[in-house]
Amino acid sequence: MMIIQILIYIGVFCSLGYLFLAIVFLTGLFKYRIKHSYMKKTVSVCIAARNESDNLRNLLMALVNQTYPKELYEVFIADDGSEDNSREIVRSFAEKYTNIHLLEINDRELVVSPKKNALTKAISHAKGEIILTTDADCVVPVTWIESMVSAFYDESVSLVAGYSRIHLQDWKHASILHKFEFYDFAALYSAVIGSYAWGHGFTCVGQNLAYTRKAFDEINGFESIKHLISGDDVNLMQTMKKRGFKTIFNFDKNSFVYTNRIMGWKQLINQRSRWAWNLKWQMKLRPIFFWIVFLVLSYFTSIIALIFTNWQWAALLAGFRVLLEIIYLSIGFRYLDVEPERIRFYPIWSVLMPILYLVTVPMGHFNMFVWYGKKPQKINKLARAK
Repeated sequence: MMIIQILIYIGVFCSLGYLFLAIVFLTGLFKYRIKHSYMKKTVSVCIAARNESDNLRNLLMALVNQTYPKELYEVFIADDGSEDNSREIVRSFAEKYTNIHLLEINDRELVVSPKKNALTKAISHAKGEIILTTDADCVVPVTWIESMVSAFYDESVSLVAGYSRIHLQDWKHASILHKFEFYDFAALYSAVIGSYAWGHGFTCVGQNLAYTRKAFDEINGFESIKHLISGDDVNLMQTMKKRGFKTIFNFDKNSFVYTNRIMGWKQLINQRSRWAWNLKWQMKLRPIFFWIVFLVLSYFTSIIALIFTNWQWAALLAGFRVLLEIIYLSIGFRYLDVEPERIRFYPIWSVLMPILYLVTVPMGHFNMFVWYGKKPQKINKLARAK
């Protein structure tokens, strides 16, 4: 009986914390407002690519047809040792469009993080005031550059995070995997908007990210995180936050990027494990993340434990979560231009999501993932100090 009572107390405590967290994010949604500047800035779009011949044409076509003035932006594709015809595709565009440039990267085996290495070399050639990044397997809207640049509404803004949504047109006939992936991204970014409103933006993706060249240079680029195989986006953002730079989120739908669907559950688990691995470093850069992650994982763990000891309390505490999340997601999905009927997938997502994260967080902690063809290395004390 004592164990059951302790589990109930833990469950109630974590539920109250989860409730508080959800309310904070929810009020953030109502608080957050889009601000714009119509001042034009020079822009350098920097993209790391490896074996992306199936995707590069669509991306480059979108980039050369931007609504932003052609003379104000340039595009660098850093080809990271592709073994297909990616370089030939970029060359064909570079011959036709003067603002498209190919950089050939040939030292990926000598670095811990090939993607950061490729981006660093692209940025070293960049002349723009704003560095804008996406991935080679994404497709950006023609209004992308214009919308992301306008989000730098004054000189205090150093980084703008954007939304990347899964390309899933036929929702009705999509698989459970692809529906879950789409829904999970949308749910995550609903929370992200709320966190940015309170100055605690806890994540971003390199698929849709912009920062000033000045801020990037002031933190010495990726130097302090180059020993980390991943995190060219979120760890960079947290490094900037730690240095006092202002970061915001752009939920203008004209900036939303489309990314390809995951190929299978194994790939999804690998991706989420990598995200969990990044959390270790985010916690070091900004300790508040430890308490957020601890609270969420404790809540899910306590609910699962109560199912086998006192299902009535488990049902009650889980009910709090269901009510809050449906309200929250219904509002958040409006900001992210998600079709209202997709909220009906919630019952499946609400079951699969905690299971996935309870599995992938430990996997990430023990370096059980692959990124850009490499596995993470053990970080020695000297590298940690850097």
